[in-house]
Amino acid sequence: MTRGFTVLSGLTLAAAALLGGCVERKMVVRSDPAGAHVLLDLAEQDATTPATIPFEFGGTRLVTLVAPGYEVLDAHAELRDPWYTWFPFDLFAEVLWPGTIEDVQEFEFTLRPYHPGDERFSDAQRAEVERRSAELRARAEAYRRGGSDGPAAPAAAPADEPPPPPAPSAR
Repeated sequence: MTRGFTVLSGLTLAAAALLGGCVERKMVVRSDPAGAHVLLDLAEQDATTPATIPFEFGGTRLVTLVAPGYEVLDAHAELRDPWYTWFPFDLFAEVLWPGTIEDVQEFEFTLRPYHPGDERFSDAQRAEVERRSAELRARAEAYRRGGSDGPAAPAAAPADEPPPPPAPSAR
């Protein structure tokens, strides 16, 4: 009886290993217009929309879409974990189920056309940016002049009067 049970248990485990199930999880990213390059969590995916990207676990993912002539789109995609990925159901779904379970989650995004003359900043904001960039350029120049010693003293402004002649030396 014990030997028969051991053999039967061994055959059952072997069959479960050979016929074991599989869970395939994929996210499908579509865009309007199609053909945008896809980055997932800032990692290049070597894919363009519509793209099918495999994933292992759920959660919030950052999807970045880049297409010429359109603004770069950064959006969040919420990947859900279905019930068969929860313990102890995952053991059944991934090991004991004889077929393949597919989890396909789809996301659609619309890209906005890029307009170079798009006025997003007021004149006051633009003036502030220009002032700060001039200040930053001046600081960078001070660092360039100072070399590895750090920023050099600002260049002396030209004086209105020439400097006084050196004092005569006493002999």
